[in-house]
Amino acid sequence: MWEIFFYFVRTNHLYKPFFNQCMRRFICLLVCACFFQALSCCAYAQKISIIPVPAFMQVNSGVFQVSVNTKIYTDSETSLWAAEELARSLWKTDFQRHIFKAQSGFSGGKSIVLKKTTGLPSEGYRLIIKKDEIILEASSAAGFFYAIQTVRQLLPSTDGVIKPERRLSLPCLTIKDSPRFSWRGMMLDVSRHFLTIDEVKKFIDYMAFYKMNTLHLHLTDDQGWRIEIKKYPLLTEKGAWRIENKQDSDCHRRSKDDSMFVIPEKNYKILDGKRVYGGFYTQTQIRDLVQYAMQRCITVIPEIDMPGHFNAAMQLYPELSCGGESGWGSLFSFPACPSKESTYIFMENILSEVADLFPSPYIHIGGDEVNVDSWKKCPLCQEAMKEKGFKKEQELQSDFNRRIEKFIHSKGKKLLGWDEITEGGLTKESTVMWWRNWSPKAPCVAVKNGSDLIISPDFQYYFNTNNTDVPLSKVYDYEPCPKDFTPEEEKHLLGVQANLWSEQIPNFTRLQYQTFPRLLALSETAWSPASKKNYTDFVSRLKVHYAHLSEMGIRAFLPVAEGLRPKTVFVEKSVLSLKPLLSDMKIYYTLDGSAPTQNSTLYSGSVSIRTSCTVKTRIYWRNTSSQVFMGKFEKQILLPALGEKGMVSGILRSFVKGTFDKAREVNSDSLEVAQIVPRVSTEGYSGVNDFGLTFGGFVKVSQDGVYDFSLTSDDGAVLYIDDLLVVDNDGSHEARTDRGMVALKAGFHPIIIKYHQFGNSAMLKAEVTDPNGRTHELSKGDLYNKRIFQTNNKKSIK
Repeated sequence: MWEIFFYFVRTNHLYKPFFNQCMRRFICLLVCACFFQALSCCAYAQKISIIPVPAFMQVNSGVFQVSVNTKIYTDSETSLWAAEELARSLWKTDFQRHIFKAQSGFSGGKSIVLKKTTGLPSEGYRLIIKKDEIILEASSAAGFFYAIQTVRQLLPSTDGVIKPERRLSLPCLTIKDSPRFSWRGMMLDVSRHFLTIDEVKKFIDYMAFYKMNTLHLHLTDDQGWRIEIKKYPLLTEKGAWRIENKQDSDCHRRSKDDSMFVIPEKNYKILDGKRVYGGFYTQTQIRDLVQYAMQRCITVIPEIDMPGHFNAAMQLYPELSCGGESGWGSLFSFPACPSKESTYIFMENILSEVADLFPSPYIHIGGDEVNVDSWKKCPLCQEAMKEKGFKKEQELQSDFNRRIEKFIHSKGKKLLGWDEITEGGLTKESTVMWWRNWSPKAPCVAVKNGSDLIISPDFQYYFNTNNTDVPLSKVYDYEPCPKDFTPEEEKHLLGVQANLWSEQIPNFTRLQYQTFPRLLALSETAWSPASKKNYTDFVSRLKVHYAHLSEMGIRAFLPVAEGLRPKTVFVEKSVLSLKPLLSDMKIYYTLDGSAPTQNSTLYSGSVSIRTSCTVKTRIYWRNTSSQVFMGKFEKQILLPALGEKGMVSGILRSFVKGTFDKAREVNSDSLEVAQIVPRVSTEGYSGVNDFGLTFGGFVKVSQDGVYDFSLTSDDGAVLYIDDLLVVDNDGSHEARTDRGMVALKAGFHPIIIKYHQFGNSAMLKAEVTDPNGRTHELSKGDLYNKRIFQTNNKKSIK
């Protein structure tokens, strides 16, 4: 009948215009509906900001609406705790009433179902969100737990509480995910400055949210002993407490300007009539902490530093040292004597109690920075070396490690140590934690020996270093797997770990500030496939996670607004143009060098700068603020240029063998080899250790204006134009880039570049950006010399 009606309408000339108009409106409405549905799906896609990024994710149309009537079904004890964690995230209180035991084969329509399955990796999971059902699949409790963390991140970044007037929506999608590495770790140093058990638990919660699974607790060091040992009660009665040291006084000094350096009063007490700092964990507290971590799929690894960094114990038991006294050498404290039987009895008694407290498969013994000077003077050590045929004292440490390792094995544990344990011999059963960037061969030594390896480099993963010196991008972009590892050697790479040494971290707020958001960058390296990593995409997802961090009570570092350089040079005028990471961040600034507050000028657009000044900015977001960031604007007169007479292409490079702390120390009077080279580089010195280079000549610029020079170097480098320091990239460090600007007239200008290499891995590159914004490497088209120089009886190559 409807077919006849439509035929009549379409063919009747009276009704045809009316029909066509209706059809046009209908099609228009249909297109609009499809558009808004697609827009809605797109909006959800933009809100999906999971960190670490999943191995596989497909976003589908629609949402699952969570309500007070939503039920959670679990089919095994394996998934029960994860179900409780999810219910707690959704409803906060009275969450148990939402959890039900599912029957075999049950499909829970309009519900959330946790299903144990086979065929997935041990920490992997599959998450399927449909409009009428959410399915979480895993083969282990860890897999279910990580699936729940993904769901938590998909929730709106309010507080996740169900309210009568609002229902939570989860986007429809499919995720299949598992971690790249089995070791995804963070280290807390509680010896230098102490953290309470409750603070450590909070940190465990932070780690769990980002799928980290290993907490390394640095429990003992020279500055304090933090774990109760029943056999030796003095270790915590007195060894856990100290009179304030230089690290404490540094924090007191800095706290005058920054409250994040205040040392909590709760960590002080009166002992023997003196006010002392410290704290320790009872064995009951340790057991509770370990259980708390296990529920969140985190293994706690204890570190008892030996034979060095042992002064907290040695000052109470000085008979363990070679000379019968505790104290310090030029850099490090006296170690325990490896040639006294009493040393091993003491260590084994401690390790026995530690092994009983921690179910982890590892005990970390430190083993770093051992001062062997006392061993060189010790008759017992020298006699032991002679008997065992050792040629250097480091072999005594390896011998010590092997005996301790044998004892640890008897307790069902594996030995873990810093990469110094590779020196002097290493057993296959030992696991190495590589931290010394300046010892690049240690990882290769470990895996070729058949030992497992954890990557924890100083220059990228030491989060106690300032956020501006080790920025988020450096943490994120670091690839932990060495390029020259074979597939077989890669199997020994367990994973990655970042460290928080607490000399300048006196409280939990400062710890948060140093850790976040860098922990998120680390978590993506630790979990996600390398092929899925993209820094630009990561930053876009990070914007959502700043809200998550705020809701967890984390005082995260707020990065400097894009556009502020340490120094900007101009001739007539410049422009201050700033862009914060998050659109709702507010920037306040001053031009007189004073620290900005919310009473200062609010940045609302580009600011014209016509005179030299110091710009200081501070970012405010929600109820937190950033540190003060500073940039100098310097008005310069164009430096006069030299003529072309006598100039020939190339720059004079001079070499000297030696160890330098800074490139500035490389003195032209001590140079050994000189030659003309076409560009600034370390070419020809690959694999050479400990040397300095200077480059001297002239740089040619084609037009008047401000030039932006950069030096990328490993280690330090400095660049001078007309005796003016333009780029300061000095010191001993891994590859990094620093820049500097100078105003120059067209023509030739004297240039000097100094470089020093500590160890090996030499690298140096110089670039320039002209006033038109074009960047290129300095080469023979830019670099000149007059080919007249004194060799001073040194070898000269032209």
